[in-house]
Amino acid sequence: MGRRAVVLVIALVLAAAAAFAIFQYLNNVRAEIEEGQEKVTVFRAVVPILEGTEGSVVLQGRDLSYVESTEERKDLPADAIQTAADLENVLNGKVAVGPVSENGILTASQWVAPNVSIRPLKESISAGKQALTISPGDVQGINGFAQPGDLVNVMVTVDLEVGLTATSEAPSFGVPTQTGTDEEGNTEALSVVVPYTRFVLQNLKVLAVGQEIVPAEADATTVTAEGSIDEAAPGGTVQGEAAPVAVSTIYTLEVDPNQAERLVYAIQEGTIYMTLVPDDNQPVVTQGVTIERLFEGELIDDIFD
Repeated sequence: MGRRAVVLVIALVLAAAAAFAIFQYLNNVRAEIEEGQEKVTVFRAVVPILEGTEGSVVLQGRDLSYVESTEERKDLPADAIQTAADLENVLNGKVAVGPVSENGILTASQWVAPNVSIRPLKESISAGKQALTISPGDVQGINGFAQPGDLVNVMVTVDLEVGLTATSEAPSFGVPTQTGTDEEGNTEALSVVVPYTRFVLQNLKVLAVGQEIVPAEADATTVTAEGSIDEAAPGGTVQGEAAPVAVSTIYTLEVDPNQAERLVYAIQEGTIYMTLVPDDNQPVVTQGVTIERLFEGELIDDIFD
């Protein structure tokens, strides 16, 4: 074999070795990338899942409550549910320990066994009463401090159109007016609008706040889960402390038919405020407040002089 042939063979061998080394290197790089991008099956919530929602209800609502999704393993919570069998095992007999946001990944730590039985709201309503839900707002609704089982009072501020007499005398509301006359010069009756605030309903029982229902009489506490989510841990882990509860000012109150009508009318025609009262609160008859009673004394005359 000539010298040139030997050199050519050696060059071909070196080229083949270099190509093989590059091939191996690229394979290793691809393997590392694919290892970090391993695709696994998870389950995502289609709609928000509220705290206390029974897992069996979620399982029955497939495609309406949850759907399968494929995600990279590195981006998942440590306890993400990855198989249909695990999903059924985790959710059956459990309730959501906290709210799950829309499109949120379902994890094992989101579901725990309840420590008291959950009753339908209708079983909490006394005979002859009804449940009525209102949403007065954060300030008007006592900043969410009222809880199921508490008692609240409701006051309303409305604008009253008060008719005056022919001599233009207001019925002790203390609002100065002027005498009016008709085309023939006769004194005519006038009216004045007077803001008026007064308690309209007292000692109404709070049946539920948001969707948290008052417990049975035999239960010492409201429905809670045996554990909570530790937000510092990857994916959340169940701990023994109470989970933080979001403030809600959506109240479902127990009322009789007459109280229901009065409360709805007050909401539609005025502005309502609620007060939280103790369990032994005694209803008090008040006169209500107008500008005259607000300032009292002779201050009202000084304002309009």
